[in-house]
Amino acid sequence: MLLLAAAAAGQRTTDAPDQPACVRRSLVGSATVYGIYGRGFGVAPILGRLGTYRNIDDMAADTAPQVEQIEAANGGKPVVRAIHLIYAMATPCQAGGDCLSYLGRDIIARYIEPAAARGWVVVLDSQLGRSNPVEQVRHMIAAGFLRYDNVEVAIDPEFHVVPGNSVPGIPIGSVEAAQVNEAERILDEYVRAENLPTKKILEVHQFGDPAVNDGVPFMIRNKESLRDCPNVDLVIDMDGLGTPAQKVWKYNRITSSRIYPFIHFRGIKVFYRDPGETHGHFDRPPMTIEEVFGIRPIPNGLRMASKPDVLIIA
Repeated sequence: MLLLAAAAAGQRTTDAPDQPACVRRSLVGSATVYGIYGRGFGVAPILGRLGTYRNIDDMAADTAPQVEQIEAANGGKPVVRAIHLIYAMATPCQAGGDCLSYLGRDIIARYIEPAAARGWVVVLDSQLGRSNPVEQVRHMIAAGFLRYDNVEVAIDPEFHVVPGNSVPGIPIGSVEAAQVNEAERILDEYVRAENLPTKKILEVHQFGDPAVNDGVPFMIRNKESLRDCPNVDLVIDMDGLGTPAQKVWKYNRITSSRIYPFIHFRGIKVFYRDPGETHGHFDRPPMTIEEVFGIRPIPNGLRMASKPDVLIIA
């Protein structure tokens, strides 16, 4: 298991003034991130698989077999587990509000520090509401969460409230590439200012894209203008419910570095059916680990074009 020693102690690194800037490690460049998504431990059934666990010990025990399967399927690349936390959940909008319900500072003691002690990461996921990627990154910085080297960021354009509407996700929302670029720039500056030893990950969830053009709104507008920052690893995550055929076809298009040359890291979210879930929020059927990592094709013969750097189970 890849350890994040500085994060485990809540520490920051400091370079001497006459020394060159440190070469920061890329987590997704050296390991597969295996995340379990949800609002929090014990919050179930429809807010993600994370809610089926009482605590981090439950998650550690239940995910151990999948970690072994992923290591076998990705050529032995190390696997780092992630608590993928819906940190800012979109809710029906009230006048003057941002439509978001935030988790409190106890996430440091309940999630961030226990995860760091195990060499895990925590992904703080914002569903945006009436906010935007830049405001959300600034909110996380102001709260002190991003000073921990094992804390990453995700944004979910699906629940970005469309002007004139009050229900997040209806219709499906989107963000501008320029907003993502600015959020990256702020993260990049923060990593340098705090002398963090590891690049920050910025995940953007997406299932509507010009490259698939299937009637779903394009969730990153002007996507071709996305750019890299030296201290941030941008991950495009293929989100959304569907059959294996739908998901593999979309993944191969949405995360293609041939279509989008700036894409270096990619992810996919797989939705399992949890006990008690009655709203149909699951894949039919969920892809297997071997299908996700392209070891085996799905039943119609289609295969993942590239192994994901991030696998999220919702």
